[in-house]
Amino acid sequence: MNILILTTNPKLYAAKGELNATLAALTEGYARRQGHSVQVRNLAAIKAAGGWNIEEEIEHLHWADAIVYHFPIWWFGAPALLKEYFDEVLQHRKTFLITDMYGEGGQLGGKAFMLVVTSNMKASDLGACPVLEHYQHIDDVLVQPILTNRYLGLREQWPTFHADNVIAGDTSYLEQDFIAHLQQVIPAAVQAIK
Repeated sequence: MNILILTTNPKLYAAKGELNATLAALTEGYARRQGHSVQVRNLAAIKAAGGWNIEEEIEHLHWADAIVYHFPIWWFGAPALLKEYFDEVLQHRKTFLITDMYGEGGQLGGKAFMLVVTSNMKASDLGACPVLEHYQHIDDVLVQPILTNRYLGLREQWPTFHADNVIAGDTSYLEQDFIAHLQQVIPAAVQAIK
């Protein structure tokens, strides 16, 4: 299976992007050990080096059987850099078509995607605290990247991994939990794609 890792680990305030980079490296290492072909696109590094080549990025998207996004949740969504990537790279006639039935023109069908996110909210805040009382699951917060992928034809979503409470809390458990998540998700997904 061809796995494309898109990581957006910008630095802002106390966030240094290191945890997202570590999780992306764990994904890459695990996928390679399982015999998958992997490409990693670090959007922050590409942008700092002068920006992305749109045609090259589109080729990466078409190459992939699965896209794994790694990013911190900022203001209840993906960082602006991922939105900028979507705005510039997702080109009409190359990644989607306008159709009579809205959202049925995705040109990346047959692929899967997974979101791997970090945040300072606690998982227990979902559905409990006043600002999140109507959001029971982390995917309820991540509507924009989920719908973007579905619009492109990626209808198979692997379970989201949410590293929560990462600034204030203890993150020592994350590597073990994340590897366990990958072990559950990626082998099952390989069977689904075959």
